[in-house]
Amino acid sequence: MTLKLKAQIRDLLGKKVRAVRQDGKIPAVVYGHGMPNKNLELVYHDFDKVFKEGGESTIIDLAIDGQPTAKVIISDVQADPVSGRYHHVDFHQIKMDEKIHATVELKFVGEAKAVKEFDGVLVHNISELEIKCLPADLVGEIEVDVSQLDTFDEVVTISDLNISKDIEIIGHEPADVVAIVARPREEEKEEVAAEQPAAEATAAAGGEKAEEERESETK
Repeated sequence: MTLKLKAQIRDLLGKKVRAVRQDGKIPAVVYGHGMPNKNLELVYHDFDKVFKEGGESTIIDLAIDGQPTAKVIISDVQADPVSGRYHHVDFHQIKMDEKIHATVELKFVGEAKAVKEFDGVLVHNISELEIKCLPADLVGEIEVDVSQLDTFDEVVTISDLNISKDIEIIGHEPADVVAIVARPREEEKEEVAAEQPAAEATAAAGGEKAEEERESETK
């Protein structure tokens, strides 16, 4: 999937960038592959639409001031921690015949039997993956099917994910657990309570045996 976005060259720099935001636009920069960095400004609504649709792992045809489009991906988005409004965007220009690194979010789909019937709690151990691939093989998200989690002993691992052989996973092993269903807390408490009498009985038996041994040594 390739999205389209327009941008304009930005002349305002430093503290003057505030005026760009007040005008309903987002300061941005594009860099990469021997081209000089270009300071840009984006129409807020246009970028918001593209970002929500494609995220950071989708190729964008970026048209700057009507020039021929450049193939880019979003490498960084800065947002206000309170309002959530975008403050700045970094684009990385790419070549279609060179592999790139990207971060892809995991989308959890399906319903786990261990959650539905046994009141378990679905735990996401991994929420995103760093991948390496050619731009044409980029995906916007990777689905994780949790419907296979019928019991508390089953897990979804990296090797269970439906990922193209042309995509390399960075920083994780095939056996790394992506999702698991944890037991309900009440059930965990019951198991602990059930284990305590047995542990106390074992400790008591051990104490009695030690006492008998001490008495036999003193005779």
